[in-house]
Amino acid sequence: YSSLSSNTMPKPYYSSASMLTALTAACYLVSASSFVPNSPTLGVPSSLSADIVESPTLLHATSMETARLASADTFRVTDDTSSPTTTTSRSEPITETTTSKQRGKFHRDVYNKPIVLLGCSGVNNEISRLARSLSESLGGKVLTASAADDLIGIQSQITNGELTRSDVIVLDFAADIVSAELSDLSTIAKSLYADSNLLSIYINVHPDASRMSDASSVLKPLELEPTVFLPNTDFELVVTDEGVCTPRNIRLNPWEEIEWDLNRLVSRAMLPPATPGDMDILNPNTAELTMGKHTYFLSLSFPQIESVEPYLPAMCADVDAMEFRSDLLDCREDRFALLRSLQWLRRRCRPHAVRAPGLTSPSGSVLDDVMPVVFTVRTAHQAGTWPDDENGVAKMFDLLELGLRSGVEVLDVESAWDPVRTDAILSMAEDRYSSLILGSHHKVPDEVSMEKAVGYFRQCHLSGRAHGAKVVLSIDDEENDTMADDAGKIAQSLCRAEGKPVIPNISLILGEIGQYSRIINERFTPVTHESLPSVAAPGQLSAKQILQQKLDCGHIEPCKYAILGHNIAYSLSPVMHNAAFKTTQLPHDYGRADYETVEEFVNSDLWNDPSFGGCSVTIPHKQSIMRYVDRLSDSAKAIGAVNTVIVQLEKDFDGSMRRVVVGDNTDWRGIYNPLDRRLGSAAAGDGEKNGIALILGAGGAARAAAYAAKKLGLDIIYWNRTPDKLTGMVDTFDGTVVSDLSEGSLGDAPKSMNGDILAIISTLPASAEFELPSWLVDRAKDPDFPTPTVFDVNYKPYTTKLLRQAEQANCHVVRGSEMLWEQGVGQFQLWTGRSAPYKMMKTAVLDNCQ
Repeated sequence: YSSLSSNTMPKPYYSSASMLTALTAACYLVSASSFVPNSPTLGVPSSLSADIVESPTLLHATSMETARLASADTFRVTDDTSSPTTTTSRSEPITETTTSKQRGKFHRDVYNKPIVLLGCSGVNNEISRLARSLSESLGGKVLTASAADDLIGIQSQITNGELTRSDVIVLDFAADIVSAELSDLSTIAKSLYADSNLLSIYINVHPDASRMSDASSVLKPLELEPTVFLPNTDFELVVTDEGVCTPRNIRLNPWEEIEWDLNRLVSRAMLPPATPGDMDILNPNTAELTMGKHTYFLSLSFPQIESVEPYLPAMCADVDAMEFRSDLLDCREDRFALLRSLQWLRRRCRPHAVRAPGLTSPSGSVLDDVMPVVFTVRTAHQAGTWPDDENGVAKMFDLLELGLRSGVEVLDVESAWDPVRTDAILSMAEDRYSSLILGSHHKVPDEVSMEKAVGYFRQCHLSGRAHGAKVVLSIDDEENDTMADDAGKIAQSLCRAEGKPVIPNISLILGEIGQYSRIINERFTPVTHESLPSVAAPGQLSAKQILQQKLDCGHIEPCKYAILGHNIAYSLSPVMHNAAFKTTQLPHDYGRADYETVEEFVNSDLWNDPSFGGCSVTIPHKQSIMRYVDRLSDSAKAIGAVNTVIVQLEKDFDGSMRRVVVGDNTDWRGIYNPLDRRLGSAAAGDGEKNGIALILGAGGAARAAAYAAKKLGLDIIYWNRTPDKLTGMVDTFDGTVVSDLSEGSLGDAPKSMNGDILAIISTLPASAEFELPSWLVDRAKDPDFPTPTVFDVNYKPYTTKLLRQAEQANCHVVRGSEMLWEQGVGQFQLWTGRSAPYKMMKTAVLDNCQ
């Protein structure tokens, strides 16, 4: 086979070396002495048998020694050339976490306390201004504490539930205040952090740029920061001159940028905690999405981060994340400057972050312009520049903590260092942060055995606490350029056999000799860009180069998708999904499949085409398609309808590939996500139902609404013109049926339930021109009752008669267009195994339905 640089046929996936590898492992497995009784995999060691059935990639092992790794307890690889001989080199495994340990204490489903902003403001009171901005977006209030007596009142209000996560507490140590007041504020800060466990953010204002008072300028760095601000906060935001300068133009408003920074930081803090091995593709914080299939991150290697600005528009269009290489920056020793550089990068990516996923804000909105960041401190013996003597490694862990405090999406943690410090940073991440942990190891410059390569991946699992594993190897012979990929798959197979988390791999070979490894690496590949003057690592390719090679080699196949229904010329699904495929540069196409019956569709050329990847399903086929799928998701079973078909290829025991058709339902996500954002803590509380959903209608969309309401923890009241059709829904989802919407019938129903009506979900056709009874609308204006959210699933017309009525009553409203793109995001992720470009899908819908 020929090299990547030639124009001849690309090399096959398996080199002669890897074929020999498979044969060697197969010979070992056949000759193994421990057999599994009554198992079709006779001759396979019992510890591996189930795994081999599920994952034939285990046959990529290179030797008997590699297969024996299955019985090893730890996977510490001793390597004198990969790291200097210091007391920080790991000699024992990292402690595994226990399932009972609390994770993500600021997750919005469990955290409902106020947010604390503390620090020293400059001349324009930056902290109070940020507090007002944040509280206004959350619909809360601002409390400013200054004296010891304030602490008792605040803690009392927290205990009584009078202060929630919508409220913001300000502790501003600025101005020429006396030492007694400083002491009081310090006591308050420590108590709110340590005793009340509040989400506390250090607003790190630059003394000179903000024109801070002389007294504060002296106290802040010498006394307050090391003893109060850093020990009593979990997150940090830097402010330079944003509070004193005027907007340069309409596009670049410095104060709006710092408000956005804070909103993003709080949104990250309140995400659900990430779980290693979580395969739920609809989870908003999982490596399955962030490190999904055919995703790329760009390694930045400029010594000054501002140098990247001219290249950002083109780069953001091609990648899914930016790698912030803090070890390469000139300012790496300056804490403030490093955070400022990271915030600068995020701000400059915003206008161009077309592939960014959606990030739910506590205010109920979605931030769709947040480019994910990989925070990396690469040490000298790991192909980086950061000093890796004992002092250097200690400082490296300090920088990793700074990355967590800044709310990074992915934290790269080198796996070769001090287990005590590694355990501390992992415990910190699990307890307080939503960042994904990427365990990494770079083996340069010598080639190692397959056994050691597998061990490196196992080491990067960080005892089951990492969410992804990145291993970069060196080779001497081009025939070994699949070694990293093979080793990673073996490591995954061993984890699967042992019941341990199976996490995404980034499997690479360093240098031009290893470029093929970048082609076959399926997830989160580090890349360069054609516009950049240099690459961050030898052998790096651009995302465009890799995608083209994947197409040439057959590692990604163009797929055909469609919406199945009848009389569907109106559908916006084709424009929405084609925009998503184009934005992520996937070679797929989405069309329409207009058939009167499902039987016509399953006999069509599209259904039977080998390139058919799946379809959306709309009326009237959501129920009738179910008998033609091989497998149903839990949501599809419960709802009794399928709106998403996914075609998967699975390997049979004989090695042949079998097509499996899966039926799923994302309609409920289209209802759940908007309501979850708007209702927030109003519908949550220690598993108890704290509100009611009124569902109008009895069809498939109504069942999806009931499923969503149940997931939200809401009691359900059903109404339909034909009440008999609701019997099945009550049997499945519980709830109460009312015969009419009069005040006597509906008004009395909540008395037997817990809470008031928080959501009204209409699944009635728009042509019905349904409106709520006047008494229910009038009650929405009564301050003694919560203002309900009115949801109409119809997206055409954009504003239905019901929504117009709700808006006039100042109710919160959710349009069907939002449900359309939300369920579409779920479909895209199920089909592609990667995050969806939220903004582009939303824009495609709104541009065509208003």
